Amino acid sequence: MVRNFSEYYLAEKIGVGAFATVYKAYSQLQKPTYGKVVAIKILNEKIYGASESKVIRQFEREANIAMQLNHENVVKVYNWGKFNGRYAMIMEYVEGKNLNEFIHEPGKYGFTTLVEIGYKIACGLVHVHNHGIVHKDIKPENVLISNDLKTVKITDFGIAKVPRRWWQRDLFERAGSERRFSHISYAAPEQKAGHSDARSDIFSLGVLIDELIVVKLSIPEIPGKNDQDYFRRISEVIFKYRKTQKLLSEYLVIPEEFKEVLKRATHDEPSMRYQTAEEFAFALSKFIEKS
Repeated sequence: MVRNFSEYYLAEKIGVGAFATVYKAYSQLQKPTYGKVVAIKILNEKIYGASESKVIRQFEREANIAMQLNHENVVKVYNWGKFNGRYAMIMEYVEGKNLNEFIHEPGKYGFTTLVEIGYKIACGLVHVHNHGIVHKDIKPENVLISNDLKTVKITDFGIAKVPRRWWQRDLFERAGSERRFSHISYAAPEQKAGHSDARSDIFSLGVLIDELIVVKLSIPEIPGKNDQDYFRRISEVIFKYRKTQKLLSEYLVIPEEFKEVLKRATHDEPSMRYQTAEEFAFALSKFIEKS
């Protein structure tokens, strides 16, 4: 395995996917081009079940989309190319974990702390949508959070939808995460049917925030949170109530007004949701304690 990519030396793996692996990497220069520490996403040498040329084109597309974005709540992609015979993407490094790991690790947090995480994701979406881009895969795995919870960043634009003036069609019309406790999708109903826009990302973020609040809130009313089958039981309840447009957070002692915010964000009909990420972010901001 080649350890040098451009000026950077690969250290430990921090993420592994079907087509690529992400490493923490350190610059060997006194004045690093992109910072002393970065994350480098490298296409795997062997790609199973897919055309290699197609994966390379998708990788290039993802990098070009992400490199347009520059916002504190979006992971910065600095550059991409072929280094020592391997395709790689040099990205901003976040000292922390993805939100899925955060959700499933021990520890409970206050309501406003969790809402602020959702608010920061919404702010990132505002920037993404202002560039005409629909992320289409907002889920916990695609959000990075620092260990102190202050830094929250959207990542992975692998299936994003871009303005028609760049690409004539959505290359991944029906794509989106189908996993929510193995039952419920983060993808909006219209996205599953092959039609997505900014409101589809709002739906996905609403589902994500509902999950985050339920699992990580300090005093949930759902009993037996320390039992081994707790997540299985949550899964069953989510599956039951999402079919009737209800949220699991209905069970929590949180402001009724906040429940209404999530209900609106996750409405099955796009016209009944917040129409922009700015609207959604503003609604969330009302529940954040001002310092």
